[in-house]
Amino acid sequence: MKYIYTNTPIEKAAKYTADKLIEHLSKGERVLWLLSGGSGSAIAVAAGKKLAGVNLSNLFVTMTDERYGDVGHKDENWQQLLDAGINLPGANLYRPLIGKDIQKTTTKLNDWLDEQYKKSEYIFGIFGMGTDGHTAGIKPGSPAVTSTKYAEYFTGDDFKRITITFESIKNVCEAVIQVSGTDKRPALQKFIHENLPLNKQPAQILKTIPNSILYTNNHKGEL
Repeated sequence: MKYIYTNTPIEKAAKYTADKLIEHLSKGERVLWLLSGGSGSAIAVAAGKKLAGVNLSNLFVTMTDERYGDVGHKDENWQQLLDAGINLPGANLYRPLIGKDIQKTTTKLNDWLDEQYKKSEYIFGIFGMGTDGHTAGIKPGSPAVTSTKYAEYFTGDDFKRITITFESIKNVCEAVIQVSGTDKRPALQKFIHENLPLNKQPAQILKTIPNSILYTNNHKGEL
């Protein structure tokens, strides 16, 4: 994992993301792009703007995690991306919420991911990390930690969540990880300097991605 300290982590992560997607799409490859909520949505929106004019017919897109509820509810990560102005004309978009119960919704996402992992030639992810060490929607000690499926659901202390799992992340070829803010320093320090069990700090799984870059405004000297 490469570490990049910068005052503009979102902008740099967005440029790198767009450059890699363009590189592989220009080869005619089928590409799966996993998007993140939170600050990761800003990366996705900025990267999407840099894809203007690119043939996106081989680009398949979904979220790494979603907050369950009615389609379009105010906390839905996909809706927040739409509200932020993401625009990917010609791409194949999969919105995780489908107006079904949480079990059926998760099963459909799991099946869609299974198909994409089998068919995609390049898989790129945007990831973050919470102050509790979670990544995607994989909360410490949650059912998502032990799931053998590609997608799992559970009721957290904040939302009913649907998330990709460690089994999904094992398929990712390359990723950008954006972790900024002083509140993230304790978790980031553990992430960089320790090898914690995945049930304690799920974000540790990101270290296994073959090619990944961590963008942060937290200097190593402060960690």
